Amino acid sequence: MARFILIHGMFHGGWCWDRIERRLRRAGHEVVAPDLAGCGSDKTPVADVSLDRWVTDVSDLVKGDSQKAILVGHSRGGLVVSQVAERTSPNVAAVVYLAALMLPDGMAAMELPAILTEAGFDNSSVSLGVGFGMSPDGQSMFAQESLVEAFYSNCSEEDRAFAIPRLGPEAIAPTMTKLSLTASRWGSLPRIYIETTRDNALPIEAQRAMIARSKPTEVHSLDADHMPIFNDVERLAALLDDIAVRFT
Repeated sequence: MARFILIHGMFHGGWCWDRIERRLRRAGHEVVAPDLAGCGSDKTPVADVSLDRWVTDVSDLVKGDSQKAILVGHSRGGLVVSQVAERTSPNVAAVVYLAALMLPDGMAAMELPAILTEAGFDNSSVSLGVGFGMSPDGQSMFAQESLVEAFYSNCSEEDRAFAIPRLGPEAIAPTMTKLSLTASRWGSLPRIYIETTRDNALPIEAQRAMIARSKPTEVHSLDADHMPIFNDVERLAALLDDIAVRFT
């Protein structure tokens, strides 16, 4: 059985993986879904939050077990799993991007619109100014109502009632940090992209522009919104099960 490390996206915490975690555990897998520093229940001050802090913390989890890990990053979590894979590649079995930021070496999340422009897509829907509010000190951001609606566009009222009150602020610094990736480490690993075709938070055009630029080894599609971790659990878990069988 596989060892999964599940990395949440913006404004969320490890809690968002609860259903997937239970499903994977029932299949016999080991699952870890941490709160990144400053997210979920973690109380790290925003001034101490950085992409390097996140990568260091997750890398320690990866290297803390003799079994190779399957890294799964949702949304902004793609930044983290890419850099962790680069740092700990001998300990990683595969890297999975779930409607996630899959960016090339030398690019930061704030530069995603440039990838869309290069691919011939309208970049207005993915500007990090759309749906994001800023704290007075400029160090963190929060999801405005329009972005929250985009996240959960096809979720049930029950799911929304569970998730929305748990959303928290997000440090800006990690989205400003350029990734440092190499072909011999990150690029040598199986890299699987799971696109979500009805996604209103990270539109499918943005996902496919990143796929074209970063060239994952496999691409799978879910006819889902940005949150299949809530509303498409069985199909997503089946995909992850299949990845576990083939890469561990």
